[in-house]
Formats: sequence, structure tokens, C-alpha cells
Amino acid sequence: MVEYNLKENEWLQGLYKIRESWIPIYNRSTFFAGMNTTQRSESINAFFDSFVDASTTLQEFVLKFEKAVESRLEAERKENYESRHKSRILSTGSKLEEHAASIYTRNIFAKFKGELEKINRFTRHKIRRDGPKYVYQVSNCYDARDTFTVDIDLDSQIAKCGCELYEFMGILCRHILVIFQAKGVVQIPSHFIMERWTKDANRGLEDTYNDNDLGEKSDTLKILRRVHVQREASFLADLAEESEEAYNFIISEMKQTHKSAAAMKTSEGVALLESSEKNVNQVCSSEQVSEPPQLTIGNPHVSQTKGRKKDGGKMTQNGRFKSGLEVSLNKSVVKRKACHECGEHGHNSRTCKKRNQND
Repeated sequence: MVEYNLKENEWLQGLYKIRESWIPIYNRSTFFAGMNTTQRSESINAFFDSFVDASTTLQEFVLKFEKAVESRLEAERKENYESRHKSRILSTGSKLEEHAASIYTRNIFAKFKGELEKINRFTRHKIRRDGPKYVYQVSNCYDARDTFTVDIDLDSQIAKCGCELYEFMGILCRHILVIFQAKGVVQIPSHFIMERWTKDANRGLEDTYNDNDLGEKSDTLKILRRVHVQREASFLADLAEESEEAYNFIISEMKQTHKSAAAMKTSEGVALLESSEKNVNQVCSSEQVSEPPQLTIGNPHVSQTKGRKKDGGKMTQNGRFKSGLEVSLNKSVVKRKACHECGEHGHNSRTCKKRNQND
């Protein structure tokens, strides 16, 4: 801004004031799962671009949205299966690599393995020691910029690196792994294992989704309760528009109601659920519910199928299909005229038996 005389530029001044939000160096100490500020929205947009476009109607969007979500869930289920049942390819021979392969998903293991494979490029230099606490400078032999300070306590195996990869992404960086490898650490310390990156991170969620006790009836009751409360709240909103006094009264009462409901949720959750179901059933029974239309379902129309027709001329008495030779012989017999000698069908005067006997 100084070099190009842009200190008075209002837009750049605004960006500079919120630089902690968009300059990566300020975000390294905050967990973002390794994503930058726009990566997630860009990936979601690219994902939905394969299902919807500018010409998609609202009705089509609802259907395609469900299809898109189902495809994402199916991909997640497939990835979970492969992470739990497929073995990993180990290349470094390190105990840390074996431990990571046993706990991490395939994607996270690949990222961890990428960090572990780089440790042979680094050298370490001890700066100081205070009992079990050490401070090392870890430097890349081929890139001087890749040099960071690592603080480590060997007793608790707590370490912190200046690159802050763990804080930002949730996996150990190559600088800490250099020290772990040198000090004989054979397993990733538990405080460095984020549960969200493990194979069984969503096993509990899968069990919940597959639980038959949380079936269609429970979901229906939840929807009915929500719809009923929203309808009553809309009536209050109409009254609040009328006057300031009504608005203040409704807001104060709603705050008190919110506090009471929150207390009931924590202390009397089961009793509240049972009473809510009774209330919903009463509401549903008091309102008139139209009967679904009665549909008359008849037999489907018989369509012409491919293949040989099952007509009497091509089948024997026992239901066997006649061969092409039999059908052609029958046709030729029908077309033939009667024998001039005996008057019977099936032969001519030259092959007539009576004529041959007479001769």
C-alpha cells in the first residue's frame, strides 16, 4: 500500500483491518481441517454442479438434492468400509507408520504417510535442554525455508512445532516426526490423535441411523410437534404486528417459556417426550384428516412379446413346440392335392401304395 501509494484506498484499508481472517499465517493456529477460507464452499459448489444447473426448477432441485445427498452418503459408506477392511501399503518400515495405518482412515493415513516419508530430508540440532524438555531446530537439507523450532517434553510426549500443521490440520508434521523417530517413539501419542480422523469416528452415527427404534413413527411425531408449534408461533407473530404493547408482552412470555422448556429438556426429558406425544396425538385426532382416494387397480394390458408365438399350429397336443421341419411338412401336406388313384391325402399317384400293389 505504501509502495504503490494506496494508503487512502478504502477497499484495501478494509482488507487490512480484517487481515487476520484471510492471511494464512494468522489462521495456522486455528483448526480448519487443512482447508483454506474458500475451499469448502468451492468444493460444495463443484459437487452440486453435477446435479443442478441454472435451468433447474424448484421441484427438480428438491429431488436432485436428495439424490446428491444420497450419493454423498453412499460414497461415505464405501469409504468407511474400505478404511476398516482394506489393508494399507507400508513403505517406510516405521512403527509410527504401522500405528497410523491401524487407526486412521485411508485419506488421513495418506497425508500422514506423506509427512513421514519426508523425515529423511531433515536434520535436527539441539538448542537447549531443561530436564525432559528439549528445544530442537529441524531443518530441511534441500530447502532452507523449511526450518522450524520444535519444543518437546519426552516424559509427556507433548510437542509443539512452529509450522503449526497439527493445530491447522490435525495430523503431526514432519518436524515433530523427526524428533519422535530419533527418540524411539513407536506410537502416535493419544493426545495427537483426533477422533474425527479415525476409522471408527462415525460408527456411533451409523448405529443411530440404522436403529429401528428411531423409525418412521418417531420421525412423524417430531415433524408434527414442530409444525404445530410453528403454526401457533405464526399466530403470535400476527398479533405482535398490531401494537408495541402486544409485541413486548409476547417477547417477554416467549423468553420465559424458552427458559422453562430448556429446564424441562435437561431434567424431565423422558416425561416431556411422553406428554408431547400424547398432545400431538390429541391434536391429530381433533383435526379432520381426509381419507386417501381409493384406487382401483386392474390387470395390466397384455402386450405383444418377442419370440415365437404360442399358436396351436406350432404346438403338439402335449404342449411341445414343433420343430421347423414338422411345421413345414404339415404345411406341405395341407397344400397337396388328393391322390388320383385312391383319393387320399398325404401322397401322390406316383407313391400311392395301391397303385404299386396293382402293378
